[in-house]
Amino acid sequence: MKTVVFILALLAGLKLGHQEYLYRTATRDVIVAAYKDRAAQACQKDGRTAGLGLTPQTWANSSSVTLVIGKSNLDVQFWQVDNQLWNARYRNPFLVLTTGARVGQVYCEYDIVNAAASVHRM
Repeated sequence: MKTVVFILALLAGLKLGHQEYLYRTATRDVIVAAYKDRAAQACQKDGRTAGLGLTPQTWANSSSVTLVIGKSNLDVQFWQVDNQLWNARYRNPFLVLTTGARVGQVYCEYDIVNAAASVHRM
């Protein structure tokens, strides 16, 4: 009897885990599809794009687009919840468009909440 209960609990856990995985994957794909064009336009308008010799089509045909939560290069600790940049560091979603340009690998971080982009060279 214990074996049957254990197997049923294991199956229920696997089902819940799989449903959570499917939900998160679908959510990520929908957010990327919804904001990719806006991110590409914002990255084209950034002043550093022209300075790096990138064409406007470079961002539209970026090699990879990833969704990340929080901007990791901000100097805010987790317990500093009163800091103005706390949401940008730990809560706001960002799309990171990466391109393998002839000048080296260049990436653009698009802040979905603030509709702002910044271009950086790796």
